[in-house]
Amino acid sequence: MKYASVNAKCPSYTEKHIIYVGAHTGSFKRINPYADDPFKQQNLQPIDVLNKSSKITCMEFGNADRTELLIGRTNRCVKVFNCSKEESISNFEIGTGEVVGLGRSNGCIVVGSADGMVQIVKYPEPVKFSAGENLSRLRLCPEDENLMVTGGKQLKQIIKLWDLETQKVLFQAKNVKKVLELEQLVWDNDVVFVNRNLIAACSRHGYVRLYDTRGPARRPVQDFTSNDPDGQLAFSCLASHGDYLYAGTTTFGARAFDLRRMKNHIHVYKGFTGTVTSIRVDPSGNHLFTGCLDRYVRVHDAHKTALEYRCYVKSKPTQVLGVEWKERPEVNKQNAAEITNDDSIEILSNDGGSDIEYDEIFSKMATVK
Repeated sequence: MKYASVNAKCPSYTEKHIIYVGAHTGSFKRINPYADDPFKQQNLQPIDVLNKSSKITCMEFGNADRTELLIGRTNRCVKVFNCSKEESISNFEIGTGEVVGLGRSNGCIVVGSADGMVQIVKYPEPVKFSAGENLSRLRLCPEDENLMVTGGKQLKQIIKLWDLETQKVLFQAKNVKKVLELEQLVWDNDVVFVNRNLIAACSRHGYVRLYDTRGPARRPVQDFTSNDPDGQLAFSCLASHGDYLYAGTTTFGARAFDLRRMKNHIHVYKGFTGTVTSIRVDPSGNHLFTGCLDRYVRVHDAHKTALEYRCYVKSKPTQVLGVEWKERPEVNKQNAAEITNDDSIEILSNDGGSDIEYDEIFSKMATVK
């Protein structure tokens, strides 16, 4: 069985990024857009051990140097992967539900499950506490490893800021004002730390909200709400960098918001034909990495919104992470000078053989007569 795809790379995209992709099938891949073959994909784990419950649900860097990856799955498995050696350091099962959040706090791995159970993996006994049912996302603060934010479905799982040392809530958001004495629906399906004091959340109910944990007010200090019944946005994932928030949607690509004025979006990123499942920003804030249910991994210019790179990955990507290659050589000035048209895109068609991952999956299927 053969699968044809169309990949694209803009000649002006010369950044040496490495993209790690987690898929719906549970496969874990690496793509090097700067390589001679910018669309070659390398499976970083055996795929013959994957099953329907191997879906990758969250993926985070485990250290500040971005040389370690923490990978969580539907089947409660957590993998610690060394990016430098390209090998798995450890694998273990934890919790009672699918993993919805990962991170490191004071050298210990923190794991959040969909049923609300949070575990801090310590020796000899792990620390366990409940963050409430219907948990959708858990994230740790990059600036303070003792801070954790959670969000989920229904009012009981509205944004909460936790202290991991005491396992107590430091801040709990308050819902927006009632309309006609009716409580507004809450579903914080993704949350991020903008900084130590600011927390952002997005929802399938069409809102993006910003909370300040320092003041007495617990309602959002900035928010965007889609009120158009014909084109209401449903947000699926969230990322932040500096004064900007980037949100993926289920139908209309991705949007960018200015934290200082969020009544309207400032950028629209196009080219998607499905739900944006993961969105990340590189450390410079100039490039946006996204994964989509149309099976493409994309890189956009965060400021110009231009599509710089697109790669077909055969499996539906659920998590995407990008990191800059540390041993980056200087860009050849002569070759850079020859690139004059930033909007030109080189289209490559992959008409050759089938994907190795799919070959192995279909080869094991029984023949139905």
